[in-house]
Amino acid sequence: MREIKTLALEAMRAKGTADAAELRGRAAGLDGTALIAEEIRIPAFDRSKDYSGWPAGAPVSDGGQVWTLLQPHNAAHYSGRPAELRALWGLAHTRDPERARAFVAPLGASGLYMAGECCVFEGRVFRCLTDNTAYSPAEHAQSWEEVD
Repeated sequence: MREIKTLALEAMRAKGTADAAELRGRAAGLDGTALIAEEIRIPAFDRSKDYSGWPAGAPVSDGGQVWTLLQPHNAAHYSGRPAELRALWGLAHTRDPERARAFVAPLGASGLYMAGECCVFEGRVFRCLTDNTAYSPAEHAQSWEEVD
């Protein structure tokens, strides 16, 4: 008979896989705040995975950030992670200061900060005041306010 620990781990993995698939199916209709609120259901990026069957908007976590699939593809055919493959992955931001992530500089239109979205910069949480903000709080202070 298999150990209870093994059975429990298998059940937890199956539940996690089902939760991730369910979220992936509705992710295109969610914004970054909603995705990050359900981060426990988001699978880690796997550079050997074939994402070509995933819908645009499907999330992965990598490097402390949540990324959304922009262009379905087979990750094994590309060298790099979502932060390095910005034509394939978009960066999700949250309006919840408690769940804010480290500031990541946008690349073109990918990852621009919108009014109300938050980031962590130099250990402090900031809220963006203007749409389409590409610069950090240090580079363009008038576009950001510190959150207490």
